[in-house]
Amino acid sequence: MECSFTAPILGNYSDSLPTNVTDQTYFRIASISKVFTVLALLIEQQTGRLSLKDPITKYVPELRDCKNSSAIDWESITLEALASQLSGIPREYVQSDLADPVVDREYGLRDPVDAGFPPLDDGEVPKCGRNRPGQRPCSRKELIDGFIQRPPAFEPNGRATYCNVAFVLLGFALETLTGLTYDEIVKKTVFDPVGMQRAMLKKPPDSEGVIPNMTNDWDADIGTYGPYDFQAFFSSISNNCSTGGIYTTASDLALFARSILAKQSLATVDTNAWFKPHSYSSSWEFAYGMPWEIFRTSDLIPDSDRIQTIITKAGSLTGYTSQLLLIPEHDVGIVLLVAGESRALAWLREEMLRNVIPAIETIAREQTNDRLSGTYTASYSPIDSSVSVEVQGSWGLVLTSWISNGTDFLTRYVDMRKRKEDGPGKVQLTPSGIKRGSKGEVWRAQFVPDKVASSGIINTHVITDVDQLNYASRSLDEFVFELDASGNAVEVELPALRVKLRRRPDPEGQHSFSARLRNLMKPLGLGH
Repeated sequence: MECSFTAPILGNYSDSLPTNVTDQTYFRIASISKVFTVLALLIEQQTGRLSLKDPITKYVPELRDCKNSSAIDWESITLEALASQLSGIPREYVQSDLADPVVDREYGLRDPVDAGFPPLDDGEVPKCGRNRPGQRPCSRKELIDGFIQRPPAFEPNGRATYCNVAFVLLGFALETLTGLTYDEIVKKTVFDPVGMQRAMLKKPPDSEGVIPNMTNDWDADIGTYGPYDFQAFFSSISNNCSTGGIYTTASDLALFARSILAKQSLATVDTNAWFKPHSYSSSWEFAYGMPWEIFRTSDLIPDSDRIQTIITKAGSLTGYTSQLLLIPEHDVGIVLLVAGESRALAWLREEMLRNVIPAIETIAREQTNDRLSGTYTASYSPIDSSVSVEVQGSWGLVLTSWISNGTDFLTRYVDMRKRKEDGPGKVQLTPSGIKRGSKGEVWRAQFVPDKVASSGIINTHVITDVDQLNYASRSLDEFVFELDASGNAVEVELPALRVKLRRRPDPEGQHSFSARLRNLMKPLGLGH
């Protein structure tokens, strides 16, 4: 689904009048570019050409050679630490420097000295950077020579803090490894394989983009932080935009989101690891990944306090804000691009999450109920074994009956799995994400109490705790649903009990969405 809006007044276009915004319109995506940098690194690691455990000095030798002139322990800083905001190095070089008059104006300062800052000698002010009129961007050498003079912010792997220079250095590392420029690297490893035909690192024509009617960075040359053709100035310097320089469209960024969720660029195991946090922040809800900003919330589903994990990356340049959101649990991606007032993005994000996620949750429950719910029985006598499963609101898929050889096995299973302090609850089935053969879908059973009993400051109860009980080396909580060509279950295997049970036909369609809707409407006299 795509939705675009064009403001009634736009900015100045050099080659045309403003055009309506569509999913093919170029935006600056700023720090979402960091995701492409990390993906390129992960692809190189997958091929065995590098390891994220390698120190940055292996690929940026200038940092190895500055051991006696830098207070930063570069040998202890790995590619992984840089990618996960755990390097401990300072955030910027030149950017956000209050010695720059352009930055001063952004912070409401007319003159730093008048505001209480000491006067500076000319030699203390960097000679490169994007902010001063007519001043060229920093070269690789200038950035490194200047940056290594700064002290660290934290110890490596000690505490996470956002850092743009980390991704500049990762771009340098990729260039050293491949012998290509950064724009050639992401085109070869990401843009082309994904089909992102409208992603680039140099400014597109104004007529193909959206320029807001405000101060903006549409055509800003931000040096090693973004799009700039260094070849015009330095024959040995590349076009490095690895921290925030990509221009692209909503359509192409949506393709990118789909490719990540579909695990097209990385193996499943590597994608799963990529989605995991690397460090926590001062907030309960937020953690840093590579380079993800990972949020966890229980506020999105009205009838449930189940935690939803949202994998995000935001970007911001003057006049442009953007965010990529992935919800792997539902296989959903959301792309938000704004040119103009930054508050619009926060409003859009809130509206999308609060309306889309509950709707998707409802659809997921209905689909699961249609695919798997029902009673499964032994197809041969004299075996008296069966299971019944159904979706029960926020509980998801639960076992409502479990008979094994004529025994009430559901009660026996609960007695074996619940703790003494637990109250009543249900046996919940959780998808494992594992396939068995070509059509088998593995789910895991677990007893979940209605209310988790408190055990003090540290609660030792773990909701997802499977494979605790086995019978002759086969897991008691493993349920393998055999699916037909439409993805609907026809059989369930219980490996520990050495039995396969056939799904009982549902001639009246009692588990279909339409049938359940009719049942809900019967009390109103409308269920016909």
